[in-house]
Amino acid sequence: MKTIKACFWLVLAGLLLLPAISSAQTVYVSENFEITLRTGPGTDRKIIALVQSGNPLQMLEKGNDWSRVREPDGKEGWVLSRYLTTSRPCSMALERVRRDYDALTAQHNELKTKFDQLDSEKKVSDADLSQSQQERDALSAAYETLKKDSSEFLKLQKRYQETTTALQAEKTRSAKLEDENLEMKRNRITQWVLTGGGIMLVGFFIGLFSSSRRKQRSSLY
Repeated sequence: MKTIKACFWLVLAGLLLLPAISSAQTVYVSENFEITLRTGPGTDRKIIALVQSGNPLQMLEKGNDWSRVREPDGKEGWVLSRYLTTSRPCSMALERVRRDYDALTAQHNELKTKFDQLDSEKKVSDADLSQSQQERDALSAAYETLKKDSSEFLKLQKRYQETTTALQAEKTRSAKLEDENLEMKRNRITQWVLTGGGIMLVGFFIGLFSSSRRKQRSSLY
């Protein structure tokens, strides 16, 4: 008995909730139609408004021939059920697709503009990088040349110092040889003078001796 009562209350609750579920449903007027919104379920009832295809309507009470609906502005009335659909009309879908396409096109153009700007900046950056690399290569070559020149300079400086030292030593040796040569010349001159003087002195004595002997011989005769 309790089970039967529980089933009864569940069925009753479902029946009470059915209108609420139906009222939450959104329906649309079918493709390329303009239907009348009337005060009651019949063509003899007064027309309240004309509903264009694609306008969203809130389903309040669904029937086989007529359904009670509410417009977005709050007007309520009855329309023919066969002109209602729960699917969006193709025109609305097309319009939405067109809007999405326009939005995507605008986004694509914006991204393309940003891409072109980034591409331009990249080209400038690549040019700067290439110039920096060329400057770096030039500086590297100059550094290597300077390093080589410095090495050659140090070698030349060392050779210059060695040559200067050798030249100074040669000058010292040459001066010493010159002094020795002068000393030898002086000694030779002195020797020549002494030798010449001795010869002259010997000649003088020989001449004197010869003269005295001639005088002695002449006196004997």
